[in-house]
Amino acid sequence: MSPKGFTPTASLQHSHGFALLEIILALGLFSLVAVGLTRALDMIAQTSRQARQEAQVLRVLESVLAEVSHQPELKPTTVTFPKSADHVEARATISKAELITKDKTQLDHIFHIQAEAWIEDGRKKALKRQMQTYVYSPASP
Repeated sequence: MSPKGFTPTASLQHSHGFALLEIILALGLFSLVAVGLTRALDMIAQTSRQARQEAQVLRVLESVLAEVSHQPELKPTTVTFPKSADHVEARATISKAELITKDKTQLDHIFHIQAEAWIEDGRKKALKRQMQTYVYSPASP
């Protein structure tokens, strides 16, 4: 004898209802995880792109600073470099430095070189870095 109100077909239908609910919950959970992973992968890609751009700018900046500081004769000027293959632009400014020792003696033939490099993003400079150095150039005026 079966208990009152219990029929085998009602139990079977009740079981199918839970299976559908479980599938819907599983799909919902999967979609939440997929959205989270997509956002995480997007952030990783952005961070990687920014790190690559930073390395490109620093590489160009070091190159510009080395090229300008190793000239045989320096004079106060601004040198603008063309855009590199990596879309990095650069500029170096050379100025005569007035350095004075403790003995109040001015050092001659010392130049201050300031280089800057950047990547433009539309109308603004998205990433800009600067480096500077002092150079002794005895052949310069």
